[in-house]
Amino acid sequence: MNQLPSNTRRWKTFAWSALLFYIVLLSFNWSALTHRAFLQTESMLDYAILDLDSTLNGAIDTMLMHVGESIADELGHAAPLSAERAAKLIAQRDIDELNVFDRTGLNLGSSDARLPGTRISDNAKSAPFMILTNGVRHAFSQPFRAGAHNPDVRRKYVGVAFPGGDGFLQVGIDESHVTRMFPSIMGFIFDAWLLGETGFFLCADMGDGHLISNPARHRDEARFLSETGYDPDDPNIREDGKTTFRQRLFGDVCDCRAVIFCGHRIIAALPPAEYYTTRTVYATVTNIILALVLTLFVLLFRRIENDSDRLTAFYAAEEDARSKEMEIAKTIQNSALPGPLPTSAHYHLHASMQPAKEIGGDFYDFFPIDDTHLAFLVADVSGKGITAALYMMTAKTLIKDTLIALHDPASALTKANAELCRNNPASMFLTAWVGVLDVETGIVTFANAGHNPPVKLEVHEGAHPAFVTKKSGPILAVMDGITYKSRKILLEPGDTLFLYTDGVTEALDRKNELYGEKRLMETLSAIPNPDAEHVCMVVRAMVAAFVDGAPQADDITVLALKYISRPRVFSRAFRASTEGLADAAEFLDELIGPDAAMDPAVAPFTGLLPTLQIFLDEICSNIVRYSGATGFVIDVELMDEPQGVRLVFIDDGEPYDPLSHADPDTSLPADQRQIGGLGILMVKKMATSVAYARANSRNRLVIFKKT
Repeated sequence: MNQLPSNTRRWKTFAWSALLFYIVLLSFNWSALTHRAFLQTESMLDYAILDLDSTLNGAIDTMLMHVGESIADELGHAAPLSAERAAKLIAQRDIDELNVFDRTGLNLGSSDARLPGTRISDNAKSAPFMILTNGVRHAFSQPFRAGAHNPDVRRKYVGVAFPGGDGFLQVGIDESHVTRMFPSIMGFIFDAWLLGETGFFLCADMGDGHLISNPARHRDEARFLSETGYDPDDPNIREDGKTTFRQRLFGDVCDCRAVIFCGHRIIAALPPAEYYTTRTVYATVTNIILALVLTLFVLLFRRIENDSDRLTAFYAAEEDARSKEMEIAKTIQNSALPGPLPTSAHYHLHASMQPAKEIGGDFYDFFPIDDTHLAFLVADVSGKGITAALYMMTAKTLIKDTLIALHDPASALTKANAELCRNNPASMFLTAWVGVLDVETGIVTFANAGHNPPVKLEVHEGAHPAFVTKKSGPILAVMDGITYKSRKILLEPGDTLFLYTDGVTEALDRKNELYGEKRLMETLSAIPNPDAEHVCMVVRAMVAAFVDGAPQADDITVLALKYISRPRVFSRAFRASTEGLADAAEFLDELIGPDAAMDPAVAPFTGLLPTLQIFLDEICSNIVRYSGATGFVIDVELMDEPQGVRLVFIDDGEPYDPLSHADPDTSLPADQRQIGGLGILMVKKMATSVAYARANSRNRLVIFKKT
């Protein structure tokens, strides 16, 4: 037998599942609506019984209050009352008891001969009536309760204060009395009392079952409760006003609650159709809507199934293309990284990058600008993939070319920003931190374009890692016309500068917590005598331990530069001109002048500066004026053994040995001396040693001066 295609089998399985789900929904919907109808019925019956109790008690209280007020008006104030007059008053008002009290609660007169002279406060049940003596409360009532002298008689009391406030009176009526009055005063209330739209009340005498109220539509059908179909002997009936039960009344099943009041059985009846018919209508409408929705859903699923193969193939092709794009981006990113790490006796540099799965735009670079300056940088391009990689290549090339041409990080970023803003169709941007190390002085000139601040790790005792927070300007390629500013920091021998991208501080663990700057500083603080490579390795290891295998969302790039020592030999080339002579003097002053005296390695030699400036001025002036040289080079070597400074002057002028000529006779008068030679004589006398050599078509004069 031929098998059905897999998508057809899936569709039929889904259709049967939808049908089963529909049946379950029908059952649930019917149960929910039935429960709702039940709660509505219970709520209506609750309200009916509470309203009934409030209305009946309120009616009796109102009647007794009017009786009490009329007696109070007739008596006028609290005064002794004879038994005869009390009996006359209760007979006239058709009540069962009358008491008069003064402000202290003393009974001044009563229809009960046992009560005059007693105090109402002595009776715990009657003591609450003393509230009528506070001058605020005018009337007070109590529910039916057993009498103090005859527990078989249940009586209800209402108290009314006298107008003058000098006491109050209390009237009482027996429950049996109310029972006799009940048909005449309550029948019309029940006839007009509605319970929902189809509900009704029945009120019947407990003795003979005679109905004193009957709904108008059934008035001719019954005169006694038994004729309505109500069965008081039914074991399911609880006439407590709280329990709902069912009875068939006038041929219809009704949900009922019953309560006994003043010798009468009162029944609140509500036919189930009141709410259950609505339940059925709601259920029918809801089921039709559900059927339509599920039918549409099944048809939609079938459409999706028909297109699933094509969608799967499309997404597979997209994923393949994206994977290839990521490979290209990774290749571009790796090709943009510089070659072997530089090696120098004066600094150590280490850098690495750990790309994320979604290739970002991180990159770093380092390259020498000249013999004494090293450029290094870390940057982060917005976005991911091949677009970010290509933009990264453009930005890297611009920054490097401008830095080599201008030597100043701020000028390089200013020019690079202008170029990036002019050609940025993808609206990308990048952050960058660019620095240039002066190997001879340890000074790092830098500019920061919105990048994470690097951390300086100082080697002296008691020092702690600190962020280099000086800013130069905003991120690159966002706004044209921005001029960045250069900043400087000094690295002492042993100090390390650590650069990184936000892939370090924003690394997330499995709880979505950031690694953060605080953890970075704790990590760096725990590294003793940090080496550049060791710093990078420790930070990467600590980040990896923190994320604990959570997916890497961004590239992680780190670069560390440790300044080892200042060189002992400093070399500069100058033009053979007056300007070159001034530049040479400035070079020597910066090297061992007063500003350099703070460096312990230079301090022993700063006292030689005036003498060395004389040497430089004499020798360089002769080179500029007489040698015919195009330029000259000065080497300055700080020597420890013997301690002193050695100056080496090299020029490409005519061969000339200043030491080969006889020294002028300084004993002769000035007008008789040979012209020239005094300057070199002064140099020879002030210097510790002077030597000349001609090599490789260059004049080479070496002067040594001990400290």
